[in-house]
Amino acid sequence: MADQYHFGTVESRRRNNPDRIRARLAPPWARAEMRMQKEMETGRATAARVRNFIDELERQAARLDSATSAVLAGARVRDPSAVAYPIEARALDTRRDNVRSTIAALSGWLAKADSR
Repeated sequence: MADQYHFGTVESRRRNNPDRIRARLAPPWARAEMRMQKEMETGRATAARVRNFIDELERQAARLDSATSAVLAGARVRDPSAVAYPIEARALDTRRDNVRSTIAALSGWLAKADSR
């Protein structure tokens, strides 16, 4: 005999949330104000996360600088344009430059977001 399945519907808690009911009953101008307030809170939280990320990237750039210095301490050539410049130092320099360009881009976005 074939198995028979019975699926029951579950009442969603989201539908009965008092905040949601209050929001639906609010006048249109109040809903727009609540939406704007939520967008501002979201923007502030995003800006805080971006600031923390920029701080972490700055620390990473400093670590890359110190790693490059450590590599160059044992190298004979210190001129990046020379053929004998260490490959590891060249890779670390490239990574550091990429991290700094990311910091610049995020700082520009943050400045634009703060001016709003």
